[in-house]
Amino acid sequence: MAGLDTRFRELSRDLPVPHPWNLRAYLDAVAEFRGRAITLQPVDTSALAGAGCGTGSGLWIAKQDSDVIVYGADATEWHAEHIVAHELGHMLLGHGPDPTADDAPTRAASALDVVSELLPSISPESIRHVLGRTDYGSARERDAETFADLVMLQAVRPQRRESLLHRTLFRDRRR
Repeated sequence: MAGLDTRFRELSRDLPVPHPWNLRAYLDAVAEFRGRAITLQPVDTSALAGAGCGTGSGLWIAKQDSDVIVYGADATEWHAEHIVAHELGHMLLGHGPDPTADDAPTRAASALDVVSELLPSISPESIRHVLGRTDYGSARERDAETFADLVMLQAVRPQRRESLLHRTLFRDRRR
């Protein structure tokens, strides 16, 4: 966890969690940071379970020049935002397909059919990398979940006020 905690602090310097919390603002900041647009796509949760996304709650699809985050349309607002933060964690932590998964080709073929049906506007070629994600008990999944937890905790935490010393020493001296 110490490594992830350090990485989260580093990312938080470049991508501060907005106060007050605003998922759209955070998504826009991540998209700008990565140089890739991010689209959210709510879908029927039962269909997600067959798309190779473990518990059926969310999926990151990396297209050629943009990303799509798919999540269950029936999720509560908080849960949907946590799912999105989890998928953002995969993006920001540099997670991609797991080439070591033994059953990746079989799972990928069946998941491709499901994803193609869910999102017919996305070409199968542009989403192949997500289908390699099969090990949902892996360290990468735990890291993405922890990342989402840290984002959501940061989002509800009261914003720190600058101390009197900080305001005195670092105030705008151009006045």
